[in-house]
Amino acid sequence: MRRIHTLSGVLLACALAGCGGPETGMPHTALGQGAEALDALINVTLNKPATASVTQAPFQPAYAVDGNITSDDSRWCPGIYNESRLLDIDLQGTFDLVRMELYTGFRDDRAIKSYEVFYDDGTGWKLIPGASQTGNTSVAVSTTFTQTVTAKKVRFSCKDPLADNCRVKELWVFGTEHGSTANIPPVANAGPDQGLTLPTQATTFSGSATDADGTIVSFAWTQVAGPAATLSGANTATLSVSNLSLGTSTFRLTATDDDGATHSDDVSVTVAPAPDVLTNVALGKPASASSSNGTLPASFAVDGSLTTRWESAYVYNTHSYLDVDLQGAYEVHDAKLHLSISATTAYAMTAFELQAWDGGCWKTIPGTVVEGNSTSTTQRTLTFTTPVTTTKVRVVCKDKPYCRLRELELTGRPALLPSGPTSCAAGEQTLVRNPRYDYALFLPTAYNADRTTRWPLIIALHGLGGATLTTDRTGVLSQPEGLARQLTSASFRATMQAIVISPNQRTPFTNEGTGWFQPAALLALLDDVKKDYRVDTDRIYFTGLSGGANVSLELAIAQPNLMAAMVPIAMTSTPTNDANVCNLKPLPIWAFHGQLDTPARPANLKTWLDTKCGTGASAMLPVTVYPNGGHNGATWDTAYATPAMYDWLLQQRISDRL
Repeated sequence: MRRIHTLSGVLLACALAGCGGPETGMPHTALGQGAEALDALINVTLNKPATASVTQAPFQPAYAVDGNITSDDSRWCPGIYNESRLLDIDLQGTFDLVRMELYTGFRDDRAIKSYEVFYDDGTGWKLIPGASQTGNTSVAVSTTFTQTVTAKKVRFSCKDPLADNCRVKELWVFGTEHGSTANIPPVANAGPDQGLTLPTQATTFSGSATDADGTIVSFAWTQVAGPAATLSGANTATLSVSNLSLGTSTFRLTATDDDGATHSDDVSVTVAPAPDVLTNVALGKPASASSSNGTLPASFAVDGSLTTRWESAYVYNTHSYLDVDLQGAYEVHDAKLHLSISATTAYAMTAFELQAWDGGCWKTIPGTVVEGNSTSTTQRTLTFTTPVTTTKVRVVCKDKPYCRLRELELTGRPALLPSGPTSCAAGEQTLVRNPRYDYALFLPTAYNADRTTRWPLIIALHGLGGATLTTDRTGVLSQPEGLARQLTSASFRATMQAIVISPNQRTPFTNEGTGWFQPAALLALLDDVKKDYRVDTDRIYFTGLSGGANVSLELAIAQPNLMAAMVPIAMTSTPTNDANVCNLKPLPIWAFHGQLDTPARPANLKTWLDTKCGTGASAMLPVTVYPNGGHNGATWDTAYATPAMYDWLLQQRISDRL
């Protein structure tokens, strides 16, 4: 249920704007409606002793109760992959607790999504009623407890996935000294949010309220958002609503106690279209594509006109794509594709399929794979084997050099957002076709566990003479070059906590000769990967061996804020010859090299960055040199099998240096 607490609204807005916290021992006063009722409430956690089950230096538990919500350095962090993430606060007294304010994240994002709050009255830990949340999206949360609790200690438990850090800037808990005669405000509860489907247009909300030290003397309902509706019983706990319209309407219950203090809670009802109404859910929706030819953008494929079209740019690789964002969840039953330049010209796509976004990857929709379509067949209707519920649909064209689509029609109706685990190919290395570079993909074993966790991304480049995929692009090589080789081991896969993309720079269908990665194509591939998987864009890393290391360095020099860190192995280039080499100075770099190769190359780079790019040492680590390693697998296979390298790599963040 979405809650908007009238008493704390002004304070919460002030905090988000950078206002400081209340001073030690001072009463907590909101400046909105009923502020006088809060005069007796104090922040009982402010500057109290705080301890934690685990702490990531230098972000200590005490920072979560120091009153500072403006500095990103003043926060408690437990670090990632720690199962127990508890923050305990000793109140140094006994208090009746009424409400809390939680400020989380880093630079106004990365809210803690799921947490529990406990209290200890001297008899053990118990959940505070109404304080815990799942699915939170805000970095500043104000919560009034559903009942007052008497406590000596408070505990905060972060329940987010282990791959996420839990950043607590401040945990403020408000109450009064136990036994105080000050009035405690009431707690209103408007009830759970509801959903209706037309033609039903009426519902009833059963509200309630409690008052820890008195009685409730009045109720008042108002509508605060959405299409106007008819209200009945607005001065009672139970509200009847009729004449509801399509969309979401929000209603507010305000309860008043016998001392005049008030508290409000909101509840919403969402009205969906009648289930038997199927429409073209793609019409006018946002569309994007892997490429477009001049003035023939992706939006023309969903504009309702058969005289306009999307056309890809001239491409050498297959698997160009067009994505349609449905802007909500829909149950889609079938698709109609209008192909070619017109209904009578023989430029239709010959091989294509439709994919649906699964919440973590794209999955082929059963019944939509087309092979051998005639170039003169300019209209195809595809009935799905079973309807799919999704938020995005992709058309994948397997032709080259051009793909043409005049209109995509998707027949469907609104549906509930999918929940639960996803079904992506996790814990194994698989082949993915892409218009930039085909690649070997690895998703961490726990990737499917939930739909919210975003994972670090490693893009690993092979050398000029290497490859990761079979020549016919039907699978990953049994012994690919680079990081992909380590991922052929089940034990290594079990420990890898990042998405790994290992592109194959080879002209289909041969793995002979040399393959030099192009920076522009790698940037386009990175954009694709960000759209195709749940990537933590703050933790993007590049690594490569030999020529792949050279291109990684070239990218980093040109765009140092593109990646959080990089690992070049057996580099053969001389980046110190680049006029912009000092762009690398703040970038964390860990280079590996073989003593039997030319070890001076990476060592010279570190010396240059440390001594010729301004004051202070660079972020580049000392080079690791293998005494028996040459320009071969003895160097790069050994480096990629080093657990300490990944421990270091996955701690680096772009935001830490910006």
